[in-house]
Amino acid sequence: MAYNIKLMVKVAKLYFNNKLPQLEIARKLKISKYQVTRLLKMAEKMRIVKIIISDPTLNVTSLEERLEEGFNLKRAIVVENKGLSVDEIRSKIGVEAARYLLEIIKDDDIIGISWGGTVNEVVNNLPSEINRKVKIIQIIGASHQLSIKLSAHDLAKRFASKFNVEPLLLFAPAVVINKKTRDLFLEDVSIKKVFDYFNKINLAIFGVGTLRSEPFLESEYLSKDDIESLKESKTVGDVIGNHYDIDGNPSDTTLKSRTIAISLEQLKEIPYTIAVAGGEEKAEAILGALRGKYINILVTDSKAAEKILQIDKK
Repeated sequence: MAYNIKLMVKVAKLYFNNKLPQLEIARKLKISKYQVTRLLKMAEKMRIVKIIISDPTLNVTSLEERLEEGFNLKRAIVVENKGLSVDEIRSKIGVEAARYLLEIIKDDDIIGISWGGTVNEVVNNLPSEINRKVKIIQIIGASHQLSIKLSAHDLAKRFASKFNVEPLLLFAPAVVINKKTRDLFLEDVSIKKVFDYFNKINLAIFGVGTLRSEPFLESEYLSKDDIESLKESKTVGDVIGNHYDIDGNPSDTTLKSRTIAISLEQLKEIPYTIAVAGGEEKAEAILGALRGKYINILVTDSKAAEKILQIDKK
């Protein structure tokens, strides 16, 4: 028995550590290949050899499950973030979100699209030709502060080109000076047509902005009073130009009556609301949107996910 165990260990080391083929081990030890195979099986059975499979997706899978259960999401997709830059996070989220979109988009879908860097990465990672008959709707007006490739107009156009269709564009600024000006814009036939489609959208894709970095805070449309008002109302973020606090309650400012975009109420009625956002700095903003039920599908990174779950426990 002692001899067999010694032989078993020797065979196991040659096979697992030295990576020698079984036939070569047999020749080296002057035994048959059958004996080598049998000794290896016995080594596993007697736990001389223990095979441990390390699953690199275990952490993100756990985070996905916790997000789905904690916020009643249809789907959470978490990408691993081990010291990634902001651009790298956006890129990885864009790849996964594009892959998911291809799984769920079907003929006759009416898809709303917003603006921003992460949404841009999603569009960039879609194939150039997608064989689906869909309608693409721009769901927020324009911001002169965004680069052309990140603007709602350009993203809607490039997104629609993937399906070889023309998008329904919203020819209006995202924020205007007062409610009266907004009302005048909404009287325009072309703008009214876009707004009528807001209630027909069955899938929307958008980013999540933070109070510190979102385009609105740097926009020429916002006064210092607007910014102070957002801070006083404890705003943590926005989705599609709609601001809210950490619990998802809409921010009590005049911006709501001056913003030309789909509303939070309309967003909550859409079957698939896909938020693409990452980075620890956006955790509070994402959490507020989750609590407000503005998101039912989230694509984010592991550090943001961990931070969201940590804050939610408090």
